[in-house]
Amino acid sequence: MHGFFTVVAFLVWPAIWFWFVKKRVGRGLFLSNVLGAIVGFVVATIILGVTAPKPTEEELVAQETSRRDKAAAKAKEEAIAAQKKLDEEKNKDRSTMAAIICTNYVEQSLKSPKSADFPFGQAEGGIQRLGEQRYKIRSYVDAKNAFGAEIRTWYLCDIQYRSGEDIEMRNWTIKQLKFEE
Repeated sequence: MHGFFTVVAFLVWPAIWFWFVKKRVGRGLFLSNVLGAIVGFVVATIILGVTAPKPTEEELVAQETSRRDKAAAKAKEEAIAAQKKLDEEKNKDRSTMAAIICTNYVEQSLKSPKSADFPFGQAEGGIQRLGEQRYKIRSYVDAKNAFGAEIRTWYLCDIQYRSGEDIEMRNWTIKQLKFEE
């Protein structure tokens, strides 16, 4: 049935065009041709739009199912990407930041924190990664003692990263800070 209305629409278009040109009272030939073409096209489009076949119930269900499947696939991809990012963040090596945060805790423990001088690499004795974002750092600090003498003190710092910005001290938990004379 749709084919019939398609033929009717394409026959109506030139018929209206021809009628506009034939009845061009007060209009020029060019203007009548343009108006006839436009009005004929609009009427043909309306006929095709009104008579176009509507999707069946099965087609609507299939479209809705397809849309839901695509949304579910997209949500699954986003969840996988978020989990991957979380895993990368969880397994990220923060050993350098752990050494820096340890120096802050060491400075807080000193009698004269302003005199503290740490080695360039922050962890002269090494950094041991214990897993679960936990690190054991062995290094030294040169600082003045209570008598004003500058001494080198080795320390062992056991620290664990919790979450958030790793540059902030509040996101780290100091498990142990031990000084060796």
